[in-house]
Amino acid sequence: MKELKVANLVLNNFTNDNRVYKTAKSLTDFGYTVTIIALLKGDVKAKDEIDGIPIERIELKTMRLPEGTLWGAIKYLEIIWKMVWRYRKYDIWHCNDFEIFFMGVLAKMTRPKLKLVYDSHEYQSERYGKAGIEKKFISRMEKWTIHKAEAFITVSAGIAEEYKRRFGVKSPYLVYNSPHLTEVTKSDILRDKFGIGKEVKIFLYQGGLAVSRGMELLLETFEKMNDPSIHLVMMGSGTFQPLVEEVAARSSVVHFHSSVPYHDLIQYTASVDVGIISTQNLCLNNWFCMPNKLFEYIQAEIPVLTNNLHDCRQVVKEWEIGEVIPEYNAEDLERSVRAMAKKDLSIYQEGLKKAKKNFQWNTEEKKLEEIYANVAKQF
Repeated sequence: MKELKVANLVLNNFTNDNRVYKTAKSLTDFGYTVTIIALLKGDVKAKDEIDGIPIERIELKTMRLPEGTLWGAIKYLEIIWKMVWRYRKYDIWHCNDFEIFFMGVLAKMTRPKLKLVYDSHEYQSERYGKAGIEKKFISRMEKWTIHKAEAFITVSAGIAEEYKRRFGVKSPYLVYNSPHLTEVTKSDILRDKFGIGKEVKIFLYQGGLAVSRGMELLLETFEKMNDPSIHLVMMGSGTFQPLVEEVAARSSVVHFHSSVPYHDLIQYTASVDVGIISTQNLCLNNWFCMPNKLFEYIQAEIPVLTNNLHDCRQVVKEWEIGEVIPEYNAEDLERSVRAMAKKDLSIYQEGLKKAKKNFQWNTEEKKLEEIYANVAKQF
């Protein structure tokens, strides 16, 4: 069989997308020729590579246009034209999320031999902040096109069941966004950086500082408590970063740390006491989410304090690796944080060690290998 060329496409500039990186690296290890296709935005190179995997970033002439639905649609048309025209002759498109999958369907119309793997990182038509008309469009388009994919992958059991129910996907593949199995050495990286004493319990939020992640209430609660024995570290980047930095500048118990590279992340995570998942239950996508941070906390062997979300709650309870905040309001959040801070956190270690072996990329990539072996048979 010929060596198959895979385009791993994403609608960001690919600077901190762990799932896309892990997928590309695993597929390369399996013998596929992989190119990561991204957008040329910010301080990045048009052509680059990571671990020997080439990265091509598309420059958009329309990027200078203002924000807004109309201008966004014009930008999207340019992306469609450039991605479909340039990369339709690849053998397989690994489509990260709906917008890329839709382009893949268009590319397949021009070249029927193209195979599509639809990797849906979210419940696409139920994402928070999407206008009603946009949700209806995505839902209808997924219903009409999803069966054109040779394989459908998603990231949580709840989302997989919804795609079965709503769109008749018979065999969705569930590939968790788990990190690689990592041996951790407990350290004081973050304690030393922020001058936090060993007697203090450090709670960590890591990942996107974005809307619907509960940023405001989390910051407000820790700042209001102002308890010198309980500190919060916010580690990541996003639209809420200025707010986080502002609170951290005036509070002695809230700290900000920028994002760290994937290969260093777990060691940083392991230097705290408790990991927080504060995503708000504002839409079905959030309700069924299993964010990267859940698996990163597990690999770092730190207990989890999670908001009451369908899949997160099930994992935390089933594996006995932490606690659940009953309702995401100021009273329950403060009560849960204080209760967790008083616990002997060693009670979660047995569950964390078992969960760590189960939720690791080494396991997930075997599923990916099977998916691609089935797709490759179709050539």
